Amino acid sequence: MTSILADDRGQTTIDFVVGISIFLLVVAFVVLFVPGIFDPFDGTSRTQAADRFAATLASDALGDPATPATLNATCTGAFFEQMQTNADATAACGFDATADTVAAALGTDRYDVNVTVFDGGSVAELDDPAGGPAVALSAGPPVPDNEAVATTRRVVLLDGRTHQLAVRVW
Repeated sequence: MTSILADDRGQTTIDFVVGISIFLLVVAFVVLFVPGIFDPFDGTSRTQAADRFAATLASDALGDPATPATLNATCTGAFFEQMQTNADATAACGFDATADTVAAALGTDRYDVNVTVFDGGSVAELDDPAGGPAVALSAGPPVPDNEAVATTRRVVLLDGRTHQLAVRVW
């Protein structure tokens, strides 16, 4: 009769800890990364939409496609004034002069869009060439705190100064 010795165990405590640790790492990886794998197949994601809207504003709608990332002060002022007052723009620019929301001006009804031009850390303002009050360069609904928001920023030139164009989509 042979006795079973303590040294003949099939699994030690260290083996068990290593195995469980690897298992938990694999489960954590699957839970964190697998949902994001299918985002590219979900149509247009918020990130792609924000990037497309920023490119449209920086090159076509608020400026001249021949000089991308250079905003026309007249068109930029008209765009933000139109979005804030719902008045039709009078300038001949590359955006829909009858749109009453930023999303409508960019041709979407799927997303909410906020567009802001920053000068340093604050919202930039443009002086009205007709002598009216300065126009704050921010339009669209307020950005929510409790939703996923995609943000795209572009460095743009406006009135000879560098600014940041931020497009936020949710």
